[in-house]
Amino acid sequence: MLRRASIRLAAGSGGLVAAAMGDRVLTPPIRPLSTAAAAVGTIGTIRLYQYEICPFCNKIKALLDLHGLEYEMVDVNPLTKKEIKPWSTYKKVPIAMLTPPSGGEAEQVNDSVVIAERLLDAIDSAKLTNVRKSKDFRSTKAMEWSTWSDSKLAVLLFPNITRSYSEAYEAFGYVQAVPHFSLVDKISNQVVGSLAMWLAQGKIKKKYAIDDERAALRTAISHWLDEGVGGKPFAGGDAPHFGDVCVYGCLKAIDRTAAHKEIMAETAELRQWYQRMAGLVGEPKGRYAMQ
Repeated sequence: MLRRASIRLAAGSGGLVAAAMGDRVLTPPIRPLSTAAAAVGTIGTIRLYQYEICPFCNKIKALLDLHGLEYEMVDVNPLTKKEIKPWSTYKKVPIAMLTPPSGGEAEQVNDSVVIAERLLDAIDSAKLTNVRKSKDFRSTKAMEWSTWSDSKLAVLLFPNITRSYSEAYEAFGYVQAVPHFSLVDKISNQVVGSLAMWLAQGKIKKKYAIDDERAALRTAISHWLDEGVGGKPFAGGDAPHFGDVCVYGCLKAIDRTAAHKEIMAETAELRQWYQRMAGLVGEPKGRYAMQ
């Protein structure tokens, strides 16, 4: 009986492997990183290695989108990290590969804080700041709110989208749209990855001393609205500063989840600010780096 069950399992596994091999053949490969010169009026070629639900990655994308800068995206497999493992000793995301406008060798830049600083400097140098409106885009206050979004707001998102296995499964649904993920990549990440996220929720809450994750998120949002936005259209005044961009990127990262829908429905002031930011940031300028 056990032998027959093993044979059936092996046959089923073989079918799944065969399907995955066929799926992998049909899946477009990632395009090699270009060393060609970039188009006039840009800051060079930008490739961003990311997780779609990473708040730090979304902060960088929001910054690029606001300035109308095109970039390439490569989603990293959260379970295997196969997209970066062969060439990067740094195993977190985001990683940016920046090629100067004149072309040449790409430079690897790690960590969202460092990437943002490099991009802001390049944008300023290229005089691509006309879309900002706010002269205080990189003010001390703007950078303080950027730090707050990383250290206080972003850490609350994971516990809020993994309160149950079903919520974690919903958050991981983005993998189904990643063009270079095989069938096995998609299934394993949404099923196993969601389970791992759900099981890790308690550890994350303990690490950051979070008791009630939803209450903590509501408190953080109230702080942002009261002390940051403060009744103005944006924290930057009539136009957003970098702090607005960072907080928007954090919340954009979870826009497919029940947590996002809930907090937007609860707070009209947050919803209105978020909609104003979405209008200025506009449609995403990134594209998948597929051949």
